[in-house]
Parts: sequence; C-alpha cells; structure tokens
Amino acid sequence: MYTPLSYHDVFPADPSSYQNVDAILYQGKTVYATRQENGKYQIDQLLSSDPNDYLNDDFLPGRIIS
Repeated sequence: MYTPLSYHDVFPADPSSYQNVDAILYQGKTVYATRQENGKYQIDQLLSSDPNDYLNDDFLPGRIIS
C-alpha cells in the first residue's frame, strides 16, 4: 500500500492515544485537533481539498485554538 502518511499514522500502536482527538470545524474548515485539559484544542491535521488552506498560518499543526 502506498501512502504519504507514516507507518504509525496508518497503523497506530495504541488506539487510546487518539482518545482526545476530535474532528472539529475551525473557521469553516475541518481539522483534527487534540483536546487539552484546559478545554482548548491543538491542531493536528487540516482536512481540505483547497491547497491554499495549507498555506494559511491559522491551520498550522501545533497551533492552539479555543
């Protein structure tokens, strides 16, 4: 199987590691984000078919959003 994702993204070692990950809408775009203890989210991945969305700093992985 060919994929640009890493082996661990396709076959995660521990399913509980995704327990706090949610698909949420942020500025009209769907992102996977990890829910933190303070109720905010940290962006893990942007899901978009528009290449320009990936150039927007608002959707950078690691960005903290509320």
